[in-house]
Amino acid sequence: MAKEEYYPIKKKHVNIFILLAYLILGAYFINFPFNFFSIPEYVSKFDSWIIFAGGILMLFGAINYFRLRKK
Repeated sequence: MAKEEYYPIKKKHVNIFILLAYLILGAYFINFPFNFFSIPEYVSKFDSWIIFAGGILMLFGAINYFRLRKK
């Protein structure tokens, strides 16, 4: 009898939200030093919070990368 592996079902809308967060913050980080496109002034007021959120997502990405490499 083959042993069945259990993979929890992830909610699709949460994954899409996280993907969008990664994409938006990635585009912001790429644009930050080079200014490919202009960022509105009201967004520039939150630079420190945006960079903080991007750093947290990068840490989560690193943890997931190393967690997946173990399996």
